[in-house]
Amino acid sequence: MNEKRDPPEDLPTRPLRGLTNGPIASTLIRFSLPLLLTILLHNIAGTWNAVWVSHVLGPGDLIAVVNANVLLGILMGLVMGFGIAAGVFIGQAIGAGEIELARRVAGTSITFAAGAGIIIAGIGLFGVHMIVDLLQMPEETRAHSVTFFRIVCLSMPTLFVFVFTTMILRNSGDARTPFIFSLIWIGLGLVLTPILLTGTFGLPRLGIAGAAISGWIANAAALVGIVIYIYRKDVPLALRGDDLRYLRPDPTILLKLAKRGIPLAAETVIVQGAYFVLLSLVNAYGVMTAAGYAAAAQLWGYVQMPTMAIAASMSAMTAQNIGAMRWDRINKIALRGCALSFTITAGMAFFVFALGEIPLRLFLPDGGQALQTALDINEIVLWSWPIIAITFGLFAIVRANGAMLPSAIIFAITLWGLRIPFANLLQPHLGSAAIWWSFPVGTFASAALAFAYYRWGRWRLHAPLKSILQNPGIK
Repeated sequence: MNEKRDPPEDLPTRPLRGLTNGPIASTLIRFSLPLLLTILLHNIAGTWNAVWVSHVLGPGDLIAVVNANVLLGILMGLVMGFGIAAGVFIGQAIGAGEIELARRVAGTSITFAAGAGIIIAGIGLFGVHMIVDLLQMPEETRAHSVTFFRIVCLSMPTLFVFVFTTMILRNSGDARTPFIFSLIWIGLGLVLTPILLTGTFGLPRLGIAGAAISGWIANAAALVGIVIYIYRKDVPLALRGDDLRYLRPDPTILLKLAKRGIPLAAETVIVQGAYFVLLSLVNAYGVMTAAGYAAAAQLWGYVQMPTMAIAASMSAMTAQNIGAMRWDRINKIALRGCALSFTITAGMAFFVFALGEIPLRLFLPDGGQALQTALDINEIVLWSWPIIAITFGLFAIVRANGAMLPSAIIFAITLWGLRIPFANLLQPHLGSAAIWWSFPVGTFASAALAFAYYRWGRWRLHAPLKSILQNPGIK
């Protein structure tokens, strides 16, 4: 049966040609667009939710949502490193024409995603109070933070499987399918949030719980849809018949994913943990400062969209080129990708800055001290994001060859060794501004160290997954 499904022409040849041959800059832009639109829609959905929460329930509940999202970022980061590693291995396998190996990685990673989601759901149920205490949440926002966090954690099993599936497809060269079903996910969330938040159409008014439940329902529906689509279209990576055995985790592949994924998980804990500490510093200044920070942070997601989309595309392109042994293209991908990311991100930062208080009033309609705080924060922090675009681009390149640990080390140095001490030491002199100035200090340092590692590091010596499995002694 497998012989009928695996002829050479069954490989995704059109995406493969596009990522390993031809012009780099235009291909990166074209391949990034579906993911960029997906991120844009995610940000719109987040803004939509934040606007409804802040207008219907008040700024205190907006703080609850933003703080809960930071906590969720830490927990998700513990798992998403495996997804990134799986995507890299699948990209290398597709680039080398090894579709069976790609299926093995896909099966193991999907089962891992489901199991990890169940564990995080348990953490959300039983550990949320301790985490909220660590964040020094203002007392008036505490109860709603617990409610929101718990419900979103319960959605993690379906969320992780969906996100892993989209990452696998995207790294195989298919950017269209993840975009379509992400659009379904986001669209349903946009419709359901105000309905469940306010109790429209005779439904119970669920308040902040409705904002979390709407995302859960939308994500589950998108997961069912993408699975049906994959099997109806007989996508090359779909597992059926004998291939279903690949859903039983392969210890060898799982070990290799762990070796690459654990450093990425550590990196996320390092990055999100730093934000966790900074949030506790912000919260200590009271509701108005915390609300101003929450509003400003809502806009940063839009500024960072090109950074995320282009870095993900650089990683997929690099992985396939490494699998195809096209090392002559790697430096060009790095240079042109980083230039694109920096330029577009800088344009977004300038656009948000030029709009001034207009977008901030979506979250802070009453203005006042919170609005002024948000404006002050953006004057300082917005210009950090074009610099971080270079860091993310270079890290995407080195990760595509399996070098996952260096980025974690660099972020540990620049965030915990520089940003947090900077904020703490200068608070007696600058007040809350010390927290905002710590952002550009950390991002400039990260970019400098990322370039140094890309230029002089040993990341080019890593072996692709196929060679590792054939020769277990290879690292």
